[in-house]
Amino acid sequence: MVAEATGIGGLRYRTLDPVRQYAREKLEEEGEAEEIRRRHASFFLALAENAEPRLRGPEDMKWLGRLETEHDNLRAALSWALEQEEANELGLRLAGALWLFWEGHGHYGEGHSWLKQVLARGGQASAAARAKALEGEGWLIFDSDESDETVIAAREGLKLSDEAGLGGAVRAKFLELLGWKASWQGDDERAKELLEECLKLRRDAEDELGIADSLLGLAIALYSPDDCKRSKELHEEGIVLCRELGYVRTLASHLFSLGFILLLEGDYERGAALNEEAAALYRERGYKGGLEYTLDNLGWAALLQGDPGRARSYYRESLVLCKELGDKIVASESLEGLGCICVAEGATERATRLFGAAEALSEAVSFEHGSDRDAWSEPYLAAAHARLDEAVWAEAQAEGRAMPMEQAIEYALSQERTLTPPSPESDQPSSDEPPSLTRREKEVAILVRRGLTNRQIASELVISVHTVHHHVTNILKKLNLSSREQVASRLPDR
Repeated sequence: MVAEATGIGGLRYRTLDPVRQYAREKLEEEGEAEEIRRRHASFFLALAENAEPRLRGPEDMKWLGRLETEHDNLRAALSWALEQEEANELGLRLAGALWLFWEGHGHYGEGHSWLKQVLARGGQASAAARAKALEGEGWLIFDSDESDETVIAAREGLKLSDEAGLGGAVRAKFLELLGWKASWQGDDERAKELLEECLKLRRDAEDELGIADSLLGLAIALYSPDDCKRSKELHEEGIVLCRELGYVRTLASHLFSLGFILLLEGDYERGAALNEEAAALYRERGYKGGLEYTLDNLGWAALLQGDPGRARSYYRESLVLCKELGDKIVASESLEGLGCICVAEGATERATRLFGAAEALSEAVSFEHGSDRDAWSEPYLAAAHARLDEAVWAEAQAEGRAMPMEQAIEYALSQERTLTPPSPESDQPSSDEPPSLTRREKEVAILVRRGLTNRQIASELVISVHTVHHHVTNILKKLNLSSREQVASRLPDR
C-alpha cells in the first residue's frame, strides 16, 4: 500500500499498479469481478449523494475536494453503470448528484458528456433521478449553448416534474433554468414571469437555499437602468440569506452581480470591491465556475477607472478560464474588453478582429446585454471604425467573426503589439459639412435622441438588438461622437 496526502487534511491509501492488476485478474478467474464493480459503484453513489447537499453549505470546500480526489473512482462507477442495462437508475442518480461538483470545479464539458450519456440510457429510471440529471445537463451547457439544449432539457424536466407529480420544488428548478435563459436572450418580461413563479414556489416550500438562488435570477432579470431599486433589494436580501446559510456559491454570484450594477451606475469603487470579495471567495473555496464572471467585471472596473494594464490582466485570466470551461458568454465580454484596450493603444485592426469575434460569440449563444453596458464599449468601437478604411474595417470584422472561440482566445492572448495612438486630428472629418446618415440610421438616431435603449429601439423598428448596435456605432462614427448622449446635440430637430 502507498499512502498519499489528499490535500484536504488526510491520507489516502492505494495499491501499486502491479498488485491491482493481479487482484483484478484473480477476481475475473473466480467470477467475482462484476459483483465487486457493483459494490464499488454503489459505494461511490452513496459518497456522491452524501456530498451533494453539503456542496451548497459551509462544508462545500471539504466535499468538493473529496470528490475531486475520488474523481477517477466516480468515473469508473459511471462507466460501469453505462455498460449495465439494469444500472440505469444508478448512473442517473450518480451523475445527477455530481453536477454541482462538476460545475464548481470547472468540469463543464466532462460533466455534460456524462449526463448526456446517462440520460440517453436511463429511459426506465425513476422520474426523480431523471429530473435531477436534466437539471444538471441544462446548467452545465448554459454558458456555451448554441443549439438551445438548455431550453430542451428544462422543458423536458418541467414536463416530467408535472406528469410525475414531483412537486413545486422540482418544478421551480426548471422554471429557474428557463427564466435565466430568457433573461440572457433579452426576453425580460418572460424571464420575470418565470422567475417570479420560481421564487413563489420556493418561498411556499420554505426552501431557503432555493430562495437564495431565485433571488439571484430574479434580481438579474429585473435590472434596468430606469428602475433598479428592486433588483438591488433582491440582491441584498440574497446576500444576507447566503451569509446566514453559509451558501458561498450563490453568495459570490450575488456579490459580483450587485457589483456589476454599481459599475453600470458609475460607482466603480464599490462595484470593484464587491467583485473582489466574490473573487476571493471563489479562489478560497476552489471554485472555477463563476470566477470568470468576476474576473471580467474586474476588467471593466479597471478599464473604467483608467487602468488598462490591470484591466488586461483580468481579461486575460478570464479568457484562460473561459477556454477551459467553454464559456462563450463571458469570453465574448472579455474579448470586447481587450479590443477596447487595443483601440486605446492604437492597435486598431487587432481591436476590430476582437470586436468581430466577441460579436459572433454573443450571437451564437443569443446573449444580449443592455445599452448601458454597450455604452462602455461604444466609444472604442466608434473610434476604431473611424480610423479604418471601410473595406479594412469590414475585412478585419469578418476575420474576427470567423474565428472559433478557442482560436479567438488564442489570438487575444498572443503577444500584443502596441502601436502609437493616432492623433485626435486624424479622426476628424475633412469637411465641415455634416455627414449623411442612411434612412435607417436616421430612424435609429431619432430614437437614440429620445433616450430609448438599444432593446427598445429594436422593438420599435422590428429589428435585432445587434443590428441596432451596429447602426449606433455607425452613427457615432459618422457624427464623430464618443457617446450616444451626444447624438441629440448633433441631430437636427425633425
